[in-house]
Amino acid sequence: MKEILLFTTARTVDDTILQLGKLGVVDIKEINQLGNGTLERRMEAVERTESAIAVLNDYVKKKNDTADRKKYSANDPKQLVERVLQTEDIRQKGQETLEDLRQQRTWYETWGTKVRVRDIAFLEKKGIFLRLYLLDKSVAASLGQKHTLIKLPERNGKVPTVLIARNESEKLNLKEESLPKLSFEDIKQQIDRKERQLAEVEHFLEDQAENIAWLDDYYLLLKDRLGMQQAFEGMGDIEGKLKYLKGYIPCTTVDDFVAVAESNHWGYHIADPEKPEDVPVYIKNPKWIGIINPVMKFIDIVPGYKEVDVSIYFLVAFALFFAMLVGDAGYGLIFLLVTFLLRKKLTGQMQILIYVLSGATIIWGVLSGTYFGSEQLAALPFLNDLIIPEIASFGVDNISFMMHLSFLIGAVHLTIAHGIRVFQFINSIKALSEVGWIGLVWGLFLITEQLVLGKPMPDWGIWLFVGGAILVALFSVESKNFFKSMGVSLANLPLSLISGFSDIVSYVRLFAVGMATAAVAASFNNMILPEGTAGMGIINLIMAAIALLLGHGLNIALALMAVMVHGIRLNMLEFAGHLGVQFSGEAYKPFKLISPENGQKNSTGTSVSTG
Repeated sequence: MKEILLFTTARTVDDTILQLGKLGVVDIKEINQLGNGTLERRMEAVERTESAIAVLNDYVKKKNDTADRKKYSANDPKQLVERVLQTEDIRQKGQETLEDLRQQRTWYETWGTKVRVRDIAFLEKKGIFLRLYLLDKSVAASLGQKHTLIKLPERNGKVPTVLIARNESEKLNLKEESLPKLSFEDIKQQIDRKERQLAEVEHFLEDQAENIAWLDDYYLLLKDRLGMQQAFEGMGDIEGKLKYLKGYIPCTTVDDFVAVAESNHWGYHIADPEKPEDVPVYIKNPKWIGIINPVMKFIDIVPGYKEVDVSIYFLVAFALFFAMLVGDAGYGLIFLLVTFLLRKKLTGQMQILIYVLSGATIIWGVLSGTYFGSEQLAALPFLNDLIIPEIASFGVDNISFMMHLSFLIGAVHLTIAHGIRVFQFINSIKALSEVGWIGLVWGLFLITEQLVLGKPMPDWGIWLFVGGAILVALFSVESKNFFKSMGVSLANLPLSLISGFSDIVSYVRLFAVGMATAAVAASFNNMILPEGTAGMGIINLIMAAIALLLGHGLNIALALMAVMVHGIRLNMLEFAGHLGVQFSGEAYKPFKLISPENGQKNSTGTSVSTG
């Protein structure tokens, strides 16, 4: 990235901002934080328009033949936005009122439509107090003769019970039913009136759904106005005559920026950034690596400007972790088919990513003999020949090997992290420290194997710790004071070793969660079809199919949750921690006009076309 400082006259600032927006490569950093409230108003307009579009989107599919309806027309989209939001507010309040009225009507349906609340109030004045309760049958039956009670016929599993009391303090220690505010006839009339009002509101919103495209364009226009206002208010000022702004551009766009600056007679200065922590991060990977972008955007993390881009390492490891955690070829096939059916609703990157993850899952499932958790399917001649016994899900005791494989994957994964740092610090003595950490990682791997699996550590294993510790102690910290830097490294080493040991052990979750997914699938199969499908009638087969669908659907959901928790964690914490990536960066967000109507004047006070 390059840091730019741009100067323009106050007289031409509007056109400058417009041209920068059309260029769309400058990530503008705020210089002046003072404002006059215009920015807040622009932001509110964007939010209100977005809300109006969201309201109308709910009515797109509800729209029926409206030829005979009275149409509402607005001359400008702002007027329509306000009308839609006001109507939605009326609809919500009307719905709440209608729900309250229906609850009051339910009261009358329970206690009798001829009951009059004023009669109950009249009895209270005469010293007769009626307390109303809806009780479970068991509770109603347990009430003794201490009180005067009238029990009405059961309704919806509840027994309406009336307590007749001679003093106001006499009550049952149970929830008392409150009295309605209106009479039954008034409630019926108000419900009819409110339903007609809500129907008109629904019709209005359905009619206006045809204006969504118009509002979409207006929304883009408002976003442009907001961006232009942000750029204007963030600019510095020199005696009211000059305006200047600071920003960042990718190195590949410097020529484009210079060409626009020269043609518009701007003053500018381009240099390398002085403060890396302030520089936005612009990552442009090849298409085959870019398929991991949806996951990175979902977890909303960006490496720092001077940190390593982990996209390719994340992609490879995530595909392996996904395959091991789900581990079922049948589930992988479902992901593949669903993605194909929904391909028009998914972005290109998301489609390819799911295809890759599905393919990896299918391969792992075939090699481990896991097809919807069914041992019978895995035992079929052709499929059985494809199974690798050491990682098979059924029929063999391979727990020790799978734990060994998980630890091995962890050691390799962390070795790659430190290997990258070796090349990162290749011109520094810190590279030797990372070589030492590679030795320590494999020493910790051997210790883990010994403690967890009972495999004795080879005699030469101790030298991994000795050599690694010496390199880490001597070369971890660059300092003029050699002994001080070595003391700091030695002080941190014990905790770092404990952390490294726990990191390697953490990879056992790949085996544990994958085994649990297969076990849960097999359990559902055995519970629903303990003796297979032989002798089952059509009804029983249908019921079994529904039960299997629900059971495996739940298992798939749990497996995907495990991927989100464990698959991402191993990349973001264990791997990134050893790689020294803290994800402290801020994504590159260039100021860019997005509305098709970008030939308008600027937002600094002049008008912008809206229709």
